[in-house]
Amino acid sequence: MQEINNQMSEPSSGHRVGLYAALMSIGTLISRILGLLRESAFAALFPRWVTDAWYVAFRIPNIFRRLFGEGSLSVSFIPVFIQTQMDTSDPMRVKNFTYSFFTLFTIFLLVLTALGIIFMEPLLRLLLDLEYLKNQQVFDLTLKMSRIMIIYVWLVCTYAFFMAILNALGSYGRAAAAPALFNFIMIISTVLPQSWHLWPGQWLAWGVVLGGVLQAGVLIPLLIKKGFLPRWQIEFKNKDVHRVMISMLPGLLGMGLLQLMTLVNLKYASQIGSGAISYINLADRLLELPLSLISVSLGAALLPSLSRYASQKDFNQMSKTSSYHLLLNLFLSLPAALGAFVLAEPIVQILFQRGQFLEHETLLTAGVLKIYSALIITTSLVRVFVPNYYAIKNTWFPALVSGVCLVIHLILAPFLIQNYGLNGLNISTVVASTLNFFLLAIGYRWFVGGYPWGQVFKHILYFLLAGAGMAISLNLFFYLKPYLGDSFLLLALNLIVTISVSLMVYFILSYLLKIKEFMDMFKIIKARVSRA
Repeated sequence: MQEINNQMSEPSSGHRVGLYAALMSIGTLISRILGLLRESAFAALFPRWVTDAWYVAFRIPNIFRRLFGEGSLSVSFIPVFIQTQMDTSDPMRVKNFTYSFFTLFTIFLLVLTALGIIFMEPLLRLLLDLEYLKNQQVFDLTLKMSRIMIIYVWLVCTYAFFMAILNALGSYGRAAAAPALFNFIMIISTVLPQSWHLWPGQWLAWGVVLGGVLQAGVLIPLLIKKGFLPRWQIEFKNKDVHRVMISMLPGLLGMGLLQLMTLVNLKYASQIGSGAISYINLADRLLELPLSLISVSLGAALLPSLSRYASQKDFNQMSKTSSYHLLLNLFLSLPAALGAFVLAEPIVQILFQRGQFLEHETLLTAGVLKIYSALIITTSLVRVFVPNYYAIKNTWFPALVSGVCLVIHLILAPFLIQNYGLNGLNISTVVASTLNFFLLAIGYRWFVGGYPWGQVFKHILYFLLAGAGMAISLNLFFYLKPYLGDSFLLLALNLIVTISVSLMVYFILSYLLKIKEFMDMFKIIKARVSRA
């Protein structure tokens, strides 16, 4: 194992990327915890027809959040921003580029928001199944919420642009923590007395808008401090803006195809029956916690480093950096996936089963979470692997891969839904995500260069050995449950003890196996404790 560790040694930029990812993870952790509190209150206080309507209404702005917040905007804007910033011959180039792009982007968002408000009804009729549309009360509520919440498209995409600037400048913490304000506002909107609502869920819709204002607004003071607060500047012939727009188009296509898959899932889920949309979204919320802490933070922090290596034509260092952080991502996501699979039912029960969220709904949501646990690994690998392509400004191949996976999903999903219902839809999603990663991995050699797959697989073997020990220890919950009972506090205590013990087993086995990713983290923690 020592030979493997030497061959897969962390690149010099690794600690910097790890620090950036850690800063983002801290902010994201706060946001995701508040998000879980929001979902818990939401599920308990409102019936499923209201939660279904809200999730449908939030789907459209959420798609644009993923397109621009975690997609084509960041990966297209950041590399060009870094290049223009490094141009010492023209110090104003980077600001002219930033201001011009902000102006065009804002015009586009305002037009998009206005069109969304005007054409929301036909759009919803296109996205939803006839079974959902037959319930006029639910559809009317969905339409009301959607016309309000579409404003969030402009707000969240502006936040994403602000975040891209700060990330390119090496500032990660506040941008990652800003969504916590959104979730805080949403918690308040959820627990407001229902007598204050003129119609069911009114403040849930307006809470999205207010949360979006605060989420973007909190970044303005930091942008002012760094001298990069965007302002209105019309310069349609800016060549750097054109470069970003050209780069964004294939990226938007690729990410758009991925998001089209979520719309396809929405269409399918809306035909399954009342509550299906809510169960999928609640499981997705649980899925986003480890994904955001690990892969999204690591992927966003990794892109600037990969972009610098690509601009210097140092593809060997780029490969080393990528492979190290791919393994780090897998090492951290594996225990999350195992925990979600084995402990799906008690996790859902403790977080959501109260008020109007009943026991049979816990079982249905837990079934979705068990299948989605595989997505923690496949999606996290995709999100860390895709920046390699964006760093070399190849956005068309990920788009092509997304299109292939969407076609496979469209063929497979109806068959599986017919035979397995809600679970069939989720299985098809996992298959498409897994295929996405394998195709990206195969294409790496063609478009970037060699990748140390042999050494990667050797590391994975050791991960699986440590994971097997953890999987066995996770069953401690079910052993202790007959002795501790079913009260909320004792179930929560049992879950905390089981997770803690299982993580200890995973890390002890990692130490005994001398897994490099763990040993690196152990050395850093040990050094900081010694300094303290």
